[in-house]
Amino acid sequence: PAIDNHAHPLFLDDLKKNPGLFMAAKHFRLKDSVVPKNIDDMIEDMDKANVEKALIMSLDTSRSEHWGLKVSMSTNDDVAKFVARYPDRFIGYGSVDPRREDAAEETERCIKELGFKGMKFHPAAVNTYPNDEKFFYPIYEKCVELNVPVQSHCGTTGMYFTKIKYMLPLLYDDVAVDFPTLKLVLLHFGIGGWHDQAMSVAFRHPNVYLDLSGSSPFIYPQELIIAANTPFYQGKMLYGTDYPFIGMQSWFRAFTKLKKFKWSEATQKKVLRENFLRLHDSEP
Repeated sequence: PAIDNHAHPLFLDDLKKNPGLFMAAKHFRLKDSVVPKNIDDMIEDMDKANVEKALIMSLDTSRSEHWGLKVSMSTNDDVAKFVARYPDRFIGYGSVDPRREDAAEETERCIKELGFKGMKFHPAAVNTYPNDEKFFYPIYEKCVELNVPVQSHCGTTGMYFTKIKYMLPLLYDDVAVDFPTLKLVLLHFGIGGWHDQAMSVAFRHPNVYLDLSGSSPFIYPQELIIAANTPFYQGKMLYGTDYPFIGMQSWFRAFTKLKKFKWSEATQKKVLRENFLRLHDSEP
């Protein structure tokens, strides 16, 4: 069974209440019928797709002045409740708006008190570059201290009211150079035309990984598909969907139709499961 590296515990009511999420759902052409109504619907989707576990996360935009982002997607405590309800199915990640004065403290609370396995960020949603030394670097320092990964959005986004300039993959080269022991996952592989940059950053840094979520397998770049089947990138890519925006069942249907990209058995095992386990169990 697979482990989904990127899933949101978002339900139909959430999408209708949050302007940014509503626009994202429109971008992904989501039909109401495929959006879960509650956490039990999400578990059912996982079962049907043969997904054993899913990484779920919050998104804190609490310091935003934009009307469309003032309401955070979900809170760290919300995610902790879902993990507590299904501890064998969910892995929790925290989020904190880096502009908060207590950002490093909240990061530590997420890991030590809530039991999360890492932190997730969306730089465009907080109008802050990922290599911002004032706002993001104290958080990275805390994650290195706690030995937990950071996963951060890179490339374009379906979330409206945000600017892509904050998420270009090359910005993360600074982060990887300045924090060589930080385990860093580039979410969405530089989707939208920057996958070559994301691959370049992963190529030169041992602790940088690429997450494959946010897109149907039908439109993955060929360079990415081919690279995954090589010894170098084979251990650096993580299966993910961005559920519910990309469905788990639909991802695997596409993967099967595409003859599993002609990936070797070893590549499939690593991308769908083993790389995730190694990311969270290994020393940097």
